[in-house]
Amino acid sequence: MSRQPGLNWRRHRKMILQFWAISTLHIACWAPLVTVSLIQMTSDPLFMIDQYTTLEYILYYMPFLLPVTCLFGIPELVSKITDFICKRRTNVVAVSNLQRIRQTLPQVTVQ
Repeated sequence: MSRQPGLNWRRHRKMILQFWAISTLHIACWAPLVTVSLIQMTSDPLFMIDQYTTLEYILYYMPFLLPVTCLFGIPELVSKITDFICKRRTNVVAVSNLQRIRQTLPQVTVQ
């Protein structure tokens, strides 16, 4: 019998988090429609009948949100996006010629 090494959960943590994010997105998009459909089938056929077509449009957002969800799983890309959005102003210290500044300043004498 050969002994297989144990599963290293630390190596798979990033993949598990990405899978969790995709699954959460899928459930969040489908849950309202499924809930309303179940209530309509079991108890009240007119429950949210006017909003049902609007709930169907939520499913069309999933293909647009899925790539964004996957891209936020890449830490290098997230840091680049945050640096681009939140650009920090860098203070630049300029070296100037003090002799030229002294020559251009007016000489003020106090009496």
